[in-house]
Amino acid sequence: MKKHLMILSILLTGLVFCFGCTAETAKTNTLSVDVVYPFSQEYSESFKNGIELAAKEINEQGGILNQTIAINYNDDGNNTNTAVEVATRIGENPGFPIVIGHRSTDDVLKVGSIYNQNNKLLFAPIIASSKLNLAENEGAYLCAPSDDTMASEMVNSMAAQGIRRIAVVHTAGNTYGKDYIQKVEEHAGEAGIEIVDAVSYLPNLDYFRYYLKKWDSLGAQAIVTACVGEDITALYGYLEKTGNTRPIFASYDIEIQPYIIPQSMKSLTQVTSYFNNTATAGPEAAFLQAYQQAYGKNPDLPAAQAYMNMHLAAAAANQAQSLDVAALKKVLGENSFDTVYGSLSFDKRLIDGIPVFQKIYVNDQLVPRDNLTGGGQSSE
Repeated sequence: MKKHLMILSILLTGLVFCFGCTAETAKTNTLSVDVVYPFSQEYSESFKNGIELAAKEINEQGGILNQTIAINYNDDGNNTNTAVEVATRIGENPGFPIVIGHRSTDDVLKVGSIYNQNNKLLFAPIIASSKLNLAENEGAYLCAPSDDTMASEMVNSMAAQGIRRIAVVHTAGNTYGKDYIQKVEEHAGEAGIEIVDAVSYLPNLDYFRYYLKKWDSLGAQAIVTACVGEDITALYGYLEKTGNTRPIFASYDIEIQPYIIPQSMKSLTQVTSYFNNTATAGPEAAFLQAYQQAYGKNPDLPAAQAYMNMHLAAAAANQAQSLDVAALKKVLGENSFDTVYGSLSFDKRLIDGIPVFQKIYVNDQLVPRDNLTGGGQSSE
């Protein structure tokens, strides 16, 4: 009998130690955070660097809810069908409930409902679509200035430079370009700027010459572009070959990846942007220094957005002290957050407070120009 009692005592003691080990393991368990981007593309390197730098800092500061985070990189190939497959797979997996990604407006608008149905939130770091505030996109948060805010700055900048007649170009069938130009049209009407022509078709150089003749006859003083992808390269190539001398006002997509821009056209270009890559003080300057120390080069807009979104997701969970989606939504809706851009908050599901301004090319680098336009104020 004593022998049996001794064995039982040993077993109970072992169980106590085992439970202690389990509890300790739970405290130090790694929390997996899903990030989605076209990581197979060369231009994704800076975005990945921004995520990794933020993750390193978050872990040094105690992680998320005292758990070390590990990044699970998912490649959507910048393809909507693949994005849906990736979102479906992520939605079925446990882990951190905030997903960071994707790169394309169409992809984000397509997959937001998938994450929402699986009780996850999506932080969209690159797109500008204010459609994320619509009811059907519940669960998706726009963590960049909206197309409305960006168009406001662009139009105010044109007006301040005395431009009153413009031609606009965007990529056919692309939601981002179409919506951006619609916002330009709304703000242009308020500013007394006339859109004399709007095109979304860039078939070849000979056809493009007809556009130029039309723009000449209608007195277009500037060209506004919200083209994406290969259309950016094509448009700039056509403008160079036809000897364009009009100023070009480009949407921020032009600095999401390195496009081929002829030198003669760089001097005519102004890009609506929001990351101050020449900051010498404040949180942006601190980020610049940290990134330069980590990677030996300057960060770009995607790097800053990746860094900001990763820190924002961690801050929301730590402030909520929970991974429950309802608790996270409450925190996101009621609080402001210190970010690389300063203190930011959400207006419904659109980030509010990121300054928007124009950039120009100086020595092949896009840098902020003197911004005295008062633009970048959303009317929504």
